[in-house]
Amino acid sequence: MKLIGALCMVLAALTAANAQTSAEADVRAANHAYYAALSARDMPAMEKIWVGSPDDTNIAPPVRPVANEGWEQIKAAYLKFWGTLDSLSVSMDEPTIKVRGSVAWVHGIEKAQRRTKAGAEQAGTNFGTSIFINQGGRWLMIFHQ
Repeated sequence: MKLIGALCMVLAALTAANAQTSAEADVRAANHAYYAALSARDMPAMEKIWVGSPDDTNIAPPVRPVANEGWEQIKAAYLKFWGTLDSLSVSMDEPTIKVRGSVAWVHGIEKAQRRTKAGAEQAGTNFGTSIFINQGGRWLMIFHQ
């Protein structure tokens, strides 16, 4: 009986570890989708990434940041910023991901390159942080800085 109990405990631990790994992979995919939508300046894709609620918060840009609160304000800020650009590429190649239940947070170095409508080329790095919540089995962004 002790052996069966020990085997059950090991099996439960392995199941929990696999669930954690799966959740981390799902959050990694959601984080990647955010940067892909941001780089493509794709609002329909961006709308699928964010929760889309008054609780959403985006603190941007890195220089002279503003706290945009609520999806409508965030959407307007993206559209205004994207309208100043000819091209944009932003990535986070090595995110650190933590998952606790239905909440996950991601942080890492963002690499950005952009060309303004005026032709100015800009590139740099920034430390980025995002918070995702799991709603209906989907990891959705509720915070980004």
